[in-house]
Amino acid sequence: MSHNLLTMTLPPFETDPNTGEFMIDPANGELIPYEPDDQGLDELQRTWFFKVLTDICQTPVAKKIVNQNRDTMDTRQVWHELCEHYQNSISSKMRSQELIQWAHTAQLANSNHRGTYQSWITNYTETIRQYQALQTEENKLSDQMCVDFLNNSMRGTTYLEGALDTYYTARKAAGIPDPFNITFEEYVERLSKRPNHMMRPLDKVVVVAVEVRISTLFLAMRVMKKKTPTTKKTIEPL
Repeated sequence: MSHNLLTMTLPPFETDPNTGEFMIDPANGELIPYEPDDQGLDELQRTWFFKVLTDICQTPVAKKIVNQNRDTMDTRQVWHELCEHYQNSISSKMRSQELIQWAHTAQLANSNHRGTYQSWITNYTETIRQYQALQTEENKLSDQMCVDFLNNSMRGTTYLEGALDTYYTARKAAGIPDPFNITFEEYVERLSKRPNHMMRPLDKVVVVAVEVRISTLFLAMRVMKKKTPTTKKTIEPL
């Protein structure tokens, strides 16, 4: 049943496909409840998912929301109230501000990041994902804004800062007209395919130093081997 999790977290009321708002029944002025296609299957799924929510919702507010819907076991209503609360909570707003501030100002070249370029890109992508998850649809960042933020974080980093400009130049050379649009996922993929194995310059210096050290030791061993005199064993006559 878990593969139908999406149907258990749908809005508790019918929504207008054009506006995304809950639909009101003109006859009585009330919201139109969501009607599943298979009532029996839906009840089994909601019973299972309600137990899951009971187990994982441990904060006081989350427990209160779950308990308020215990009689109906309406997991859609529970999920709706949980999302509404945490999207509007003070802690969520503070966390959103922290995430967006970091995404807007962080630059790899000026950071103390000791991992690879790829790990920086992965961490940056995860930060954007977390920020988007805390936002309502109308407050989410557009693809262009995400691309601009990530592109700014690449400034000053060799091999990566020119990725977007190179792609734009290639499009112009191919005769592709503006507007120039690239999704955040496409930009991340192009950065991940840049050369030099996504290592930071410091990593490369260490690797080269080790290679030079090994070569020097190997050469010294060969020189020592050539200079070492060989002893010949003379056989004394009987």
